[in-house]
Amino acid sequence: MSDLPKPPDTRTEAAKAARESYLELARRVIGEPTIDYTQLYQRFIQNEWSAIKLDDEVSLAALKSGKSPKDACIALLQGPYVQHQVYVKDVLRTTMTRYAKATVGEAQKQFRGRRHLRIQKSPESELER
Repeated sequence: MSDLPKPPDTRTEAAKAARESYLELARRVIGEPTIDYTQLYQRFIQNEWSAIKLDDEVSLAALKSGKSPKDACIALLQGPYVQHQVYVKDVLRTTMTRYAKATVGEAQKQFRGRRHLRIQKSPESELER
């Protein structure tokens, strides 16, 4: 994996703390307590789908651990997928912020036990069959 790009450096202490928060959650999600951020980044940027799924699980884990939706979103912004999209693929930060908010929003629905799509059958339709 040494020929893969390294993650961008954090620019502020707040970003560093958010990245550490993401890493701690990701370690629990993937069951690898010793993985470092560079290894995580290099592994997950190779497959966008798996990186997005990791974000889904990290968001849910953040909420389950008592983090606020805002803190979960901030941590997500330091995840491999968002960092790679912004710094390598030049995706706008606002676009990735919307992605993070939407991902955490979906995790909130799941955490609260709600289903985004509910199929409701009316009693009349059952009788007509």
